[in-house]
Amino acid sequence: MEIRTLTAQERMKVAALLDGWRLAEGWSAGDRFRQQAEWDPTWHDENVFVALEKDTIVATATIVPRHLKILGHVVPTGGIGNLYTDPALRARGVATEVLDRACEAMRARGLELAVAFPGAPPATPEFFEKRGWFGWGGQQTILRVDPDARARTESGGDEIEITPIGPGDDRALQSVKSIHAAYAASRSGTVVRDDALWRACLQLTPAPREEFLIARRGGLTVAYARASIVDDVLTITELGRFEDGADPLARLIASLLTPREEDPLAPSGLGDRAASEQLRSFAVLPTFDDIGLTVALEHRGIRSHPMDEAKASFRCVNLIGFASRLDVDLLAEEDGAAFLRRILPPDAMVFWPADRF
Repeated sequence: MEIRTLTAQERMKVAALLDGWRLAEGWSAGDRFRQQAEWDPTWHDENVFVALEKDTIVATATIVPRHLKILGHVVPTGGIGNLYTDPALRARGVATEVLDRACEAMRARGLELAVAFPGAPPATPEFFEKRGWFGWGGQQTILRVDPDARARTESGGDEIEITPIGPGDDRALQSVKSIHAAYAASRSGTVVRDDALWRACLQLTPAPREEFLIARRGGLTVAYARASIVDDVLTITELGRFEDGADPLARLIASLLTPREEDPLAPSGLGDRAASEQLRSFAVLPTFDDIGLTVALEHRGIRSHPMDEAKASFRCVNLIGFASRLDVDLLAEEDGAAFLRRILPPDAMVFWPADRF
């Protein structure tokens, strides 16, 4: 078994292997891989690791370099994406070898933290935890409209304009970028985006279709939210607001929960009112810590129901460098998993699905 980085001539072979991993709405991990190669400014062949048996690619993993905000510090991080093995060759340790090689490369390249979002085999939560990764699990929120409460709160308040935007709406996106930077400043787990990464994340959406809405008050953008159908569920993949934007953001979320006559997020051929009513009967909101938004949602008749969130998995690929960057002392005999468990309690991270890989 040979494990090495990708060559340019092998890109389509890796994409074909990943086509065996089916995602939402007809997508495959291979489709996602092709998009990453086209749009992600950090994508390079040397970030893709492959295992070969008799000149055939049988397993792969991709390093996705990012900078995460952790405890107010910007940490060079490597995301692990596309970890996949040909089903016929599983249970032979191939994925472990590929993952270990990727982590060794991260450390050599100055990355201090690795993060993965477990999914299909072999990249399950149990797979990572058995290999010394820290399984972090927060709570996500199910949002539902209380029809009676909503009827009491629809009128009154500031005039708020809810408007859809797209990747080409540069003026509106400038305001969104400012909101993202302000809203993420004090939250661990958010990705620091430059202009190139912003362009990428607007193309690398979690599903083929996305609804991107902004809330304006007096002509000024004060809040935004992005939503897609992820695992067949309406999911708010990212949101943000200025300090005075809690109620506009709540109204924007209420708009996402309102059925449409022609629904842009409904599966192809099912964009009628009935399909929209079913689709928008509830939404999933990732782990977040915005008390002002929670109160504003309650005032608008939107009830919050917490539930366990699918785990992310972390590994310190350079524990000493990571602890030093955070200015946090390591305890005696403390390993990476114990350190992460101490500094990242379940309610201390916000990682938007829009940034996942």
